[in-house]
Amino acid sequence: MVIEDVSDPGPARAGNVIVRPEAVGICGSDFHLFSGDVGALSGAREFYPRIQGHEVSAIVEDPGDAATINTGERVAIWPLLPCGGCYPCREGRPNVCPRFRLVGVHLDGGLQQRLEVPASAVFGVGDLDPDSTAFVEPASIAVHALARGRLEPGEQAVVFGAGPIGLATVLAAAAAGARVLSVDPVPARRDLAKLLGAERVSWASAEAIADEIRDWTSGDGPPLVIETSGETAVLPQAVDLTSAAGRVVVVGMSSGTAPIRPGVFPEKEIDVIGSSCATAEDFLNAVRLVSANRASLAALFSHHFPLALAADAFKFAMKRPPDAIKIVVTVN
Repeated sequence: MVIEDVSDPGPARAGNVIVRPEAVGICGSDFHLFSGDVGALSGAREFYPRIQGHEVSAIVEDPGDAATINTGERVAIWPLLPCGGCYPCREGRPNVCPRFRLVGVHLDGGLQQRLEVPASAVFGVGDLDPDSTAFVEPASIAVHALARGRLEPGEQAVVFGAGPIGLATVLAAAAAGARVLSVDPVPARRDLAKLLGAERVSWASAEAIADEIRDWTSGDGPPLVIETSGETAVLPQAVDLTSAAGRVVVVGMSSGTAPIRPGVFPEKEIDVIGSSCATAEDFLNAVRLVSANRASLAALFSHHFPLALAADAFKFAMKRPPDAIKIVVTVN
């Protein structure tokens, strides 16, 4: 990663908006792109060279011909650009368009001083601060995962992983009225999970975790398990833990493999569901979720780096220090 001058986007083209990024969150999926592990990344295969940054808070500088977007307005960027014509797009699921492009992954993203994006990608956030606004995108991943998992109020849900996506999932599930148990090896992250609404937190051997979860669910197992860690060994564990007729939602990205006994699926008749990105509706709901919980979410923004030190921010984040939760690059 280098810092250099790039071409200015100029005035907004038809249907587009020019924004000034303020804050950009670093995401685990950014590590895959940065390290070249693109096997875990979906969408059109156009990657390098790339200006990264898909968790973006920005100020509108030139709204172009967009009638509902105002100059000076703070916005979050929904980074997904689907093709519009494939089967998933026609079925109302553009988030799994096989040819989608993501701002900051397949297209240049927010780690620059001016950025041009489609007007459809811009969501006003009112008086939200820049850090919280940048967190709308990861929160939308959690909102979509719970929609895929058909979460019902009062249900018990286990969330594996308490990184930013896992913590957003804990928050969204608790806000929806679920009882949540969070599993993560880092004590500080377990503390944050409790702050954001987890009823219980856990870390132990796989056997001890299984015993605790069965005790918590009166022996039935949870009806919903959400895997956000990306650790390949967790999926077989989640399949084993979930109740008969339950659901497992896989959010964490990995190019690894893990063995699973196929017989468990007809025996328990469980649903194993993938969850990718978020729809525009999910993104709008995430704006509401973050706005309603901004005070508790402030504890997640652990480290800030200026744009000139973006490469240092990535190196720091990829070391996964235990006190690092959400690392933010401040741009303008």
